Amino acid sequence: MRYTAGWLVSNHILALTHFEPVVTMEDFQDIATDAHIALQKATQPFHLLIDNRIIAERTVATLDSMLKALPILEHTHLRWIVVVLPEAIKETAAARQVQRYGSIQLKFVDSLASAFQHLVSEDDRIDGGAGMEMSWIDWISNRENPIAVGEVERPKET
Repeated sequence: MRYTAGWLVSNHILALTHFEPVVTMEDFQDIATDAHIALQKATQPFHLLIDNRIIAERTVATLDSMLKALPILEHTHLRWIVVVLPEAIKETAAARQVQRYGSIQLKFVDSLASAFQHLVSEDDRIDGGAGMEMSWIDWISNRENPIAVGEVERPKET
């Protein structure tokens, strides 16, 4: 599998993580289909967590471009899109402004821990970051995808 997408926390946090550094057009189409299916179940405010840590692309999508590419994201109940930047550019996260479109906000962060901390600070329905990290580990198979859970050190680009 090249990615995993689905509800990390049912009807509350929709998540996407990649297991390959390049997202193909087929991946994108499959992700769009999975998002469409998942979002049909959204009946309350929810958030989208995108884990791009291993993505090779250095270009960062804007909120506007995300909504144009995946119009299904213009969902009545979507509140935050939190994107973990690729390792190669994660140090730029703090300098990036929060983007807004209606009730949807996009924030870039440098790590999963930062993503969880942000969601905890913005949504009092979330119990705490530690619980989310355990959910993440359960959601992704550690044996099959050690990079996705931060267990493997990725080589630095030269």
